[in-house]
Amino acid sequence: MNKNLQILTLLLTVAGLSSCLNSYNIEGSADHSGLDNSKVYLRIAKNDQLKEVDSTEVVHGKFGFSGTTDSTRVAYLVSDGFFIPLVLEGGDIIVKVNKDRKSWGGTELNDKLFQFFSTHDSLTMQLNDLEHEYTLAFMDGEDMRNDVIPRLSRRHQAIIACMDSLFTESVTENFDNILGPFIFMVYAQGQRFPEMSPWVVEIMSKATDKFKNDPDVRRFLEEAERIQNQANGLESPAPLADPQPPTPNEMAAPVADSLSKEKADTTVATKKKK
Repeated sequence: MNKNLQILTLLLTVAGLSSCLNSYNIEGSADHSGLDNSKVYLRIAKNDQLKEVDSTEVVHGKFGFSGTTDSTRVAYLVSDGFFIPLVLEGGDIIVKVNKDRKSWGGTELNDKLFQFFSTHDSLTMQLNDLEHEYTLAFMDGEDMRNDVIPRLSRRHQAIIACMDSLFTESVTENFDNILGPFIFMVYAQGQRFPEMSPWVVEIMSKATDKFKNDPDVRRFLEEAERIQNQANGLESPAPLADPQPPTPNEMAAPVADSLSKEKADTTVATKKKK
């Protein structure tokens, strides 16, 4: 009886462990002949570095990965031809790559992540188009001050407002899953340095405890608060580290700069003589 009970307990334990693991299956297609026989790596971020989980090759336009993960996390498909962020979660994940476009989905969070990047890329292209329109208008001699600049400024403000709404909705709707912190950090990486901007303050006023305790979010907030305190005179800057000996490249840089300056001075002097 005791032996049967031990076997039953063991089976239940194994079943419980299996239920904690999510089985994923990534099916990729690469409609681009230049990618055939190229390596594709599946990597995850760990300690501020991308750690390789698996690798494969593109064969006849196809590649794939399968395995299990004990938690939902953001991963990356990396090759010489593309770099794709996706969510490593249980289910079938479909990835399509061609010369001009990349898409992925098949699971709930991957569908959401692709929609975010698709909208983000579209808005970014609209901003780039404004710069192109400005250049063409200037070359065509249009009235820049009274017509072109006011018109393009209104469109620029509208696009930026859409971008802000995209980030706000994408983060707040995903506070309690991996997408919230990930998209928050996509925004944070666009800043010159970590800061408690009005947008960050607004997000944190709504954030759940799970979101606030995410390691990346918490590290960003601590750094932003430290910089803010220093700016307000509430905290002294960290002491400078001991100077390190310059590398060969660093030693060569002043020489290269000096030669460039000397060449420029010579060129100016020659022009003056002429």
